[in-house]
Amino acid sequence: MVEVEQDRIRKLRNGAIDVALQNGVLFGRPKIQETEEFNEVYDFWKAEEMTAGKAKAMSELDIIKTTFYKLVKEYEKDFKKSILYIQETRQ
Repeated sequence: MVEVEQDRIRKLRNGAIDVALQNGVLFGRPKIQETEEFNEVYDFWKAEEMTAGKAKAMSELDIIKTTFYKLVKEYEKDFKKSILYIQETRQ
């Protein structure tokens, strides 16, 4: 009896989630986006004019350390992709 009720609830929940996804509802935390301000702070940080830990880089952007380094990783990955694309198109 309990299993039947759990299956019914599971089907209802999954159906509601499917409908929500079809309507464009996004679940979870919003993704942090790279901003122009991040690009400026990144340049200062990379030139070692600013520290990342406990310091200005994160306080200026109002983010935590792990988020800062995550953005740095994505930024550098995208930068490398664009360099490779430029090199491929020149050949």
